Amino acid sequence: MNRTAPRWVRFALVHVLVLVLLAVWLWQRNVAQPLADVPADAGPLQCVSYAPYYRQGESPLQPDFRVTRERIDADLARLAEISGCVRLYSVDQGLHHVPELAGRHGLKVLLGAWIGGDKAKNDRELAQAIDLANRHPEVVRGLIVGNEVLLRREQTPDAMRSYIERAQAATNVPVTYADVWEFWLMNKDLAQSVDFVTVHVLPYWEDEPQSIDRAIAHVQEVMETVDAAFDKPLLIGETGWPSVGKQRDGARPGVIEQARYLREFVIAAQTHGWQYNLIEAFDQPWKRRLEGTVGGFWGLLDSDGQAKFAWQGPLAARMDGPQPLVAGAAGLALALVLSTLGRVRRPAAMVAFAVSGVLAGVIAPLQFEYLALACRSPLEWAAMGVVAAAGWLMWAAQPWTLHGRPGEAVRLAARVLLFGLAFSGLLLAVDGRYRDFPFLLFLLPAVQWGLAAAVARLAPLPHLPEGKLFAAV
Repeated sequence: MNRTAPRWVRFALVHVLVLVLLAVWLWQRNVAQPLADVPADAGPLQCVSYAPYYRQGESPLQPDFRVTRERIDADLARLAEISGCVRLYSVDQGLHHVPELAGRHGLKVLLGAWIGGDKAKNDRELAQAIDLANRHPEVVRGLIVGNEVLLRREQTPDAMRSYIERAQAATNVPVTYADVWEFWLMNKDLAQSVDFVTVHVLPYWEDEPQSIDRAIAHVQEVMETVDAAFDKPLLIGETGWPSVGKQRDGARPGVIEQARYLREFVIAAQTHGWQYNLIEAFDQPWKRRLEGTVGGFWGLLDSDGQAKFAWQGPLAARMDGPQPLVAGAAGLALALVLSTLGRVRRPAAMVAFAVSGVLAGVIAPLQFEYLALACRSPLEWAAMGVVAAAGWLMWAAQPWTLHGRPGEAVRLAARVLLFGLAFSGLLLAVDGRYRDFPFLLFLLPAVQWGLAAAVARLAPLPHLPEGKLFAAV
């Protein structure tokens, strides 16, 4: 970039460059990408995980929550359109209705008994699951005693063997235990107590995350390893890909990535004869509390029961339509108003701020979209909302700050942004597996007060230590 150009021209050109990059990204995300097609005559999916906690505020962690029989009936009717089976993880909180209602919709059930660290609860759960399996043997294709219990270290292998053998003695339906594939390999003796081995293969969550390009090959390698280790039938009890969330090394969430993985997996399952259950039927917003944003968006269907993608044809990651243009125009109009109020006299300065307004307008809906997906509580809405507002205040105050009139509010906004940046980095350092970094909340002030101000040699907050620190960061 020409360093001899006037500083306002350089300031504007940096914003134009970032705006062009953002526009190219949005354009690419709105272009349909070709993906492998699942044959239209392939039939329904073998099985999908079903949990009814897909509405805001619903969670299995709420002991008083009960799903109604009518709600389950409607959910199963919807799932019967795409799958021949549902997997349960528990029979509590109203889920005991599932076997009876599933039979009416022509669905089979992989019945789950949740095993945790409370022996009394475990005994009640297992007894109820056994009773349901015995009352609906024509529907229940298997009883899964425990889900990733060894992974969570809530029971020992010997204790799990005891629970499994108790179920084996009390029912005639096939009995299994489900855990990630590595834990099965570490506890091979447990296979002697089950009728089939249920492994979870989740390329995104591996200790060495697998990119979407390597995901299916990874599943095949895992299945070959597990098949060589056991002489029992195998079931892939969980596999899938998230549509939203943080990137883990090369494993990037997204609608296209989710559709690509699931399409290619279903094709591979037909080729290799794998038995499988996909995770999961509906998005589960409550899981964001445990696993970050990504935990809530593994569903084939969103929280409204709408399919995220089709199984044939090209697919676009976004469908923005004219929204970015409208938002950019709104940002431009707001910038012109603020320039007038701030008595910006230089045409170059007014044009530079107007360009930054277009960028601000395009970023705004992306910020709100991020907040809607990532915020899990009113407290998080408040905290991240304050950070977003601080960035907007610093932008809106630009006609004043660049003329030596920053004001106390701008000083406070800079402090909020610095604190938010430091705190986000700290959370990422101590909980990097699940935490997101709110990149979009810092993008506008970073471009404006970091990159553009540095290139244009403008003091972002004249004579304030916060300004120097923010520019340095």
